[in-house]
Amino acid sequence: MEQSETVVTTVTIGQRGRLILPAQVQRATGITQGARVAVRTAPDGTITIEPLWAVRARLRATYSPLLTDHLPLYPARLHAGGLGVDADPGDLGPVLHPLPERDPGSGRRVYRDDQRVVVTARAVLAWLTAGPGSLVEYALPNAVLPEAGVGELITVLARAGAHQDADALLAELAVIGLRLPSPAKYRTTLAEDTAIALELTQDAVRAGYTITLPDALCAATALRLEAPLVAADLLTPAS
Repeated sequence: MEQSETVVTTVTIGQRGRLILPAQVQRATGITQGARVAVRTAPDGTITIEPLWAVRARLRATYSPLLTDHLPLYPARLHAGGLGVDADPGDLGPVLHPLPERDPGSGRRVYRDDQRVVVTARAVLAWLTAGPGSLVEYALPNAVLPEAGVGELITVLARAGAHQDADALLAELAVIGLRLPSPAKYRTTLAEDTAIALELTQDAVRAGYTITLPDALCAATALRLEAPLVAADLLTPAS
């Protein structure tokens, strides 16, 4: 949604800090009952209310040009991760096995909007240029980006000369729903996840592919959380 007009008005704060937006403000911003918004305060007393669609649009407009040369080659795809696989997963094994976005029989999307999912850093980057209705568009508000993915995302920003924007980008992604586990929580599972990640890299090699260690660690997290994995450019054919 795009804002169609500029509205300037005055409202009165009610009991318990309740704020009722006039109808013209709701029409101009798309903020209606049940809509999620970001609320920010500034040291000068300014309060900003921003609908999440506007946050998403602003992030894409800001970071897509900065990261043009660092975006994935292909759209994000769904992988089994910690979900069971009915079909033979082949040499890749069940964790890295790609899944169709839609059930071949019913045509319905395999991924549910309210389902927790683990994403890789490159899936987040793919989101910057993904169109409406894409897999990663639905997944990001319920996604977990493991610490290994956070580190890779910061590395990409540094390579693009935008490392100073890392904290701001991560904070904005958290506003739209992306969950970032704390480093302390990550350390408690690091040894287990690393062991699984190394096994996954070996599975990929046996199948004729390579996978980066950060992506393998994200896949290991998906396995531990019993969640699907959304990744972009996950596997590269071995040369």
